[in-house]
Amino acid sequence: MPEKTSGLIKVILIQAASLILFWLIFSVLQSPSVYHNSLGIISNNWTNENGERKQVNEPYIQLTDTNYVQWDGDHYEQIKNHGYDTISSNGDYIYAFFPLFPLIWKMSGLPSIGILFLNYLFFSISILLLLNLSERKSLLINAILSLSLPGLVIFLIPYTEATFMLFISLGVYGFIKNKYWIYFIAFLLASLTRPTFTFIALSILCVELFFLLSHKRIITTIINFLLRVTPLIVGTFLVAVIQDSESPFQFLAVQKYWENAFTIPTELKDWSHEGFGINLCVIFLIFIPLLYLLIKSFIRVIKKNKAVIPLEYRNPKDYMVLLSAVYLVGITMYVLLFRGGSLHCLFRFTICSPFAYILLYSAFEYIERTNYNNRLLIVLPALVGLATFFLAEYSRFFDFTDLGFFILSGAIGIWLFQDRISVRLKTISLITLLVVNLIWTTYLFNAYISNGWIFA
Repeated sequence: MPEKTSGLIKVILIQAASLILFWLIFSVLQSPSVYHNSLGIISNNWTNENGERKQVNEPYIQLTDTNYVQWDGDHYEQIKNHGYDTISSNGDYIYAFFPLFPLIWKMSGLPSIGILFLNYLFFSISILLLLNLSERKSLLINAILSLSLPGLVIFLIPYTEATFMLFISLGVYGFIKNKYWIYFIAFLLASLTRPTFTFIALSILCVELFFLLSHKRIITTIINFLLRVTPLIVGTFLVAVIQDSESPFQFLAVQKYWENAFTIPTELKDWSHEGFGINLCVIFLIFIPLLYLLIKSFIRVIKKNKAVIPLEYRNPKDYMVLLSAVYLVGITMYVLLFRGGSLHCLFRFTICSPFAYILLYSAFEYIERTNYNNRLLIVLPALVGLATFFLAEYSRFFDFTDLGFFILSGAIGIWLFQDRISVRLKTISLITLLVVNLIWTTYLFNAYISNGWIFA
């Protein structure tokens, strides 16, 4: 059996074992005696009592078909059952939610709880597709890190992230393998899942312009740009056809309900404490370093016709790594500049997107070529800024609700310095991180099904 195939089989086993362990932890913490002698010592749980959301020292609740569908899940169930009926949905805001995920839900015939396993399956297949394109030597490290990001819960609830990730990952596979028909179909389906056109199309445009500075072939740039955005345009048009609203592209008009407007934020805030720490980590440890590298590369290409990290236009992996970096920077800037400083949902849009996983699997081979001190020069100021802001914001000791902040910081640290850590320390760190994240995931999952406060 080829070594990479053997490695992918191990990844599947890790994925299955992680889901089983998640379910086991979630189940045993429903026992009052187990909960009060373990997690209950350091944490409370969100609950909803007659519309009042508060934290109580009570064990997890039991999962049912009814409580599995909360928050945005309600909207997707509404579309599954009634389509885009503004009367049953009590408003035209339903057009903001795209049709493919509820259609898949309906066609599957699964009960609500079944979507948990279907979404996890989609997520797992996405991981395998992207890992198959990465370096063999880091296969298991990347697989464990995939399951150790603090937004894992998003792929276990009836949201669109798992479906979106599946089709973008399939499209990336087609792009890397030079099979345009796979890329076209997959990106078209992805655009039926989430409102992707603006951010992905602008990211593609930025990447094309970046490489244009080097190869100077304007016609090539125009043709490739059109080929790469066409499935997004077609998919977005099909959304309008499927929704069949009174006016074309009603899904754009209803964005007024979210009141997104350009403003320079004077403070950073969040709806949930659990999400705030993760989102700050995204800004300081992902957004700022990536923005620095992109700006430095852009300036260097203009001056010397050479990027900070060598990237080839004809190398599809180079193209996708740059596209992913631009996408993550772009969507973070949008959240910062158009939401009045509210970071809510930022980690859903970033570390729960396929573009974060593309960087996770493929970017380290570029980082590995850089000087060790350069990594420290990027990450240390970011860590200092993060700690300073976080402590100044709350002026108190950390507690369990900040765990996502530590999990993401740990995952980034292990990834960034994986070639400098001994095998033993790396193994212990990865296993510990995975187990801690699964406990954290059960905590967020229980908050979700309890209709307590929402974290994303």
